[in-house]
Amino acid sequence: MFSKMFNQVNLIQKGMDASWLRHEVISHNLANADTPGYKTQHVSFEGALKQAMEKTAPEFIWATQNGHFEIASTDPSAVEPEVVTERHHTMRMDGNNVDADREMTNMAANTITYNALTGQMTSEFSRLRMAIKGDGGR
Repeated sequence: MFSKMFNQVNLIQKGMDASWLRHEVISHNLANADTPGYKTQHVSFEGALKQAMEKTAPEFIWATQNGHFEIASTDPSAVEPEVVTERHHTMRMDGNNVDADREMTNMAANTITYNALTGQMTSEFSRLRMAIKGDGGR
């Protein structure tokens, strides 16, 4: 019962964790902008989360006989962000492919995403607090 109550909180936390990792990866890319042979990295998360959420079986479906088809289900909270190295698109003669302008744009977008997720988490805890108090948050 309690695990279902915190599903939204867990998903928001996963998003925040991915955003935090993305910030670290972008910072690492910028720090290595002048390192010969360095290859840009990025975080892959949202696509895998979307796939997992699409594969999650509705709770009202169940098999009543052994011959029924199984429904492939993936727990979205089990999805982990993955750091991927971009080995192609070398921009410079020294093999480095960091585009500082693109990385700064990614950093700004990631900051906005993290702040939005923080706001969602705050709202979710406010709703839980109101539900626990039972007095409409007064």
